[in-house]
Formats: sequence, C-alpha cells, structure tokens
Amino acid sequence: MRAGRLRNRITIQQKVSGKDDFGQDIDQWVDVCTVRAEIRDISGKEYQSSQVEQSQTDCKILIRHRNDIKTDMRIFSNGIYYDIKAVLEDVKKNRLELPCQKGVRYD
Repeated sequence: MRAGRLRNRITIQQKVSGKDDFGQDIDQWVDVCTVRAEIRDISGKEYQSSQVEQSQTDCKILIRHRNDIKTDMRIFSNGIYYDIKAVLEDVKKNRLELPCQKGVRYD
C-alpha cells in the first residue's frame, strides 16, 4: 500500500460498558488506536426521518492491515464519526477495506 495515499489520520474507537460512581450502567467510547488512512466517499442520499431531513454517505476507508478491527467499532476523523459496516482484508493481507457510513448515528 502506497503511503502517499494515506492522507487522513483516523482514530478507531470501541464501546465499553461500565458503571459510574452511583452504580448506573454507562457506555462510553474509548480510543483503540490512531492510524493513517485513505477515506473515499462512494455514494450519498437524503431522506426524511421523524419529519427531519437526514443525509447519509457511504464511504470506504483503507488502512494498513491490522488484526484487531471489528464491526462493533467506529472511526473518528476531522470531527466526523463513521460506523464500520464490514472489515474486508485483501488476499496479501497488506490492507483492510472498511465500508462505512457517515451522517447517521446509532448510539
């Protein structure tokens, strides 16, 4: 994978469950790693949900190969959150392709 294409710095986060000081269950996102990536927008759409216009963009994020990335994680880059939909590795195990969605939050 050519390093010149990895122009974006992304942070991969994972949701962790725990308890606060009062014993209440809480979920929080913690950083797993920060890596260089290439982010490509593929398609987008607008729709109406709860009488509010929403937009959603499908994109592909390419990173160097790692063994610890899963679909229950998310990506943060430049103030935008990306939901990971799949983790696809190439045959040579040089890189990972992460099909993602931005613009829709399912927290």
